[in-house]
Amino acid sequence: MSLDVQGTFVSQKINKVRWIPDEYVETKCFFTGSWDDDVNSVKVWSFESLDDEEVEYPKCLSEFPVEGDVTEIKFTDKNRIAVSTSDGNVRLLEISTYERSAPLKEVFKWEKLHRYGEDPCCCTAVATMETDIASVGEDGVINYLNGHRGDVMRTIEGADSCSLHSVCFIKYHEIISGNLRGHMKIWDLRSSDNKPTASFLLAGDELAATCILSHPTQPHIILAGSESGSLAIWDLRMNSFPTSLLSAHAASVTEMQFHPVNPLKLISCSVSGEIWEWNMEAMIKSTKGADSQVATWMPLEDKNTMVVNSLMPTLHKPINSVNCDRGRILCGADNEAVYIIKNFKY
Repeated sequence: MSLDVQGTFVSQKINKVRWIPDEYVETKCFFTGSWDDDVNSVKVWSFESLDDEEVEYPKCLSEFPVEGDVTEIKFTDKNRIAVSTSDGNVRLLEISTYERSAPLKEVFKWEKLHRYGEDPCCCTAVATMETDIASVGEDGVINYLNGHRGDVMRTIEGADSCSLHSVCFIKYHEIISGNLRGHMKIWDLRSSDNKPTASFLLAGDELAATCILSHPTQPHIILAGSESGSLAIWDLRMNSFPTSLLSAHAASVTEMQFHPVNPLKLISCSVSGEIWEWNMEAMIKSTKGADSQVATWMPLEDKNTMVVNSLMPTLHKPINSVNCDRGRILCGADNEAVYIIKNFKY
């Protein structure tokens, strides 16, 4: 079956979209987080058909208003999400397991985690590892939060001299952050020393690391999207330079996700209005390690031509967020629409 793309106008610029996982069936519910509105919100939606029609449209089930723009939504477990906003706050919200239309419940709220003096500044990103949450912001500070107790376990002041744009857990107690100038740093959150355990550059140009992703089956492989639209891949076992640097989108990479079932499929979206599927098989050498894991990723000079497919026609506005669930891909854009791509072969 060919790809089926359906867009729905939702009257808000969408900065984040997330499918709400369902264990046994293909989920119909998802979260959106808005930005650039008078009052922004986190909304719960469900795809429902109207009057015996086969086509399903998103219907808003509940809405949780927030001050500031929603900058990130990440799950801490299947019914709880960490939401960061541009006023420096992070919230932990809970959705009912059985009644998706019930209002979202605020479990914890960490206020003014990021600030200049008394003035709040943007919390640009959060990452989660089960109930642990790491937040980064424009003030160059990293916060390590406990989503089980609601306390701040650690704050690294002056983690960076400029704005931090992205963060990702590599493993428990270890994160990687990316800043406005493309500097990447690895932090051991158990260490009492406020210094990174390793640091390296995204690329030669001083371009922001807009998103960071670790490989689902090989956590030593890290991918970063840049402000220029390129994609950098590191093997952290030899982390001074990217193993590969791929010229990709025409503008800044906004979000990437490996397909949850097939880690050889990578989905990326961009400020240029593109959403692409990458076949990562071309990046991997066929040699196998002793434990049958892939031993190495191809360095730049050995790389074959990458297979990249465009999943829908290019929009004239940024696509800010993408999320996969089995054969369906959800994306949200600045044209105030949510798109669902069906029949994706994974």
